[in-house]
Amino acid sequence: MLNRSFPSLWEEIITNNVWQYSSLSPTQQQRVLQSSTVIVAEKSWEAVKGFEVTDEVKLTIAATASLLTLGLKEPFYFDRVSTILVHPDLIENRAVQQGRLVSHETAYYSGLAWQGGPLVFSWRDALRGASQPGDGRNVIIHEFIHHIDGLDGEMGGMPIISSESLRHRWDDVFQQRFTELNEDLDHGREPRIDAYAATNLAEFFAVSGENFFDSPSRLKKNLPDVYDLLCEYFDIDPVQFEH
Repeated sequence: MLNRSFPSLWEEIITNNVWQYSSLSPTQQQRVLQSSTVIVAEKSWEAVKGFEVTDEVKLTIAATASLLTLGLKEPFYFDRVSTILVHPDLIENRAVQQGRLVSHETAYYSGLAWQGGPLVFSWRDALRGASQPGDGRNVIIHEFIHHIDGLDGEMGGMPIISSESLRHRWDDVFQQRFTELNEDLDHGREPRIDAYAATNLAEFFAVSGENFFDSPSRLKKNLPDVYDLLCEYFDIDPVQFEH
């Protein structure tokens, strides 16, 4: 049972900021609240540029991440995520390799995930993605999927999958759809998923995952085989979120 000390204000924050929460079953909602409590308490939350990391910030990120774990039989609290950094706005980042600055050009991101390192979010974009459904964009989901992807030691577009059958189907389908996406873009055809997914297989997985949790009906229509694989992997059909 959910700890009775869970503040009602916290659940109000999650209800207001995580649009999927209201459509969850009572059992699923309890799972999100429990997971959020643990994530909020156990992670090191750090503000950047004088930003204040409030309970609202922590709960919005934690509850959105918890959606990824709803189909798991045992609780999962992203134990290998030790630190979450939050910027007020877009994140400035320069290219660094092996501790050395290799480019002085600054790029801007809504979120970042490093292999074995912290997760970094723009609060502006994190809140917008968590609270507004339907556009396929959710930077919290995106970066936590990168983290899941990297648990085997490499962010290569395939998470740890115990089923040999699912691994083979995943490899075949994701590679085929990734290739088709790049071909569509090369020939000026309208892509069936955001063009950023064509960057590499890791981004294809992360962008597909964003769509899966944020605009599932659209992903199901445009890439039904990818949708089916994600349903099997996450053990949930997120179309329920839209009802």
